[in-house]
Amino acid sequence: MNLGEPIAKSTIAVTSVTVEKDVTIVNYEGDVGKYGRVFATHRLRASEDTRQAYEFEGSARTLLDDGTAVSVSLRGIGRRSGGRFKLFSLDNASNVDQRLAVIEVDMMEKTASVTVYAL
Repeated sequence: MNLGEPIAKSTIAVTSVTVEKDVTIVNYEGDVGKYGRVFATHRLRASEDTRQAYEFEGSARTLLDDGTAVSVSLRGIGRRSGGRFKLFSLDNASNVDQRLAVIEVDMMEKTASVTVYAL
């Protein structure tokens, strides 16, 4: 599948991690190109047998330069390798944007590389 050129790329901070019995909650914050300041949360559920494959849901809020706020629902899959996650997120925004985000999270460095494609 050719998604074309990304519409936004950035590295953002992992601001907190909460570990519960069945879910890991990861929070992020940072500037992501045309989406302005982004605040996001992923709730990761690992497959019980390997703890390497994940399904997730989440939410994001963006604050654009003009003061507009956009709400986004996030849903996707991912895989862990050591201290890194690679997540594939289908995003549905309140401004009717739909996109695919590829997020590479380095838990040791507490950073996430985000690449966003228009759908």
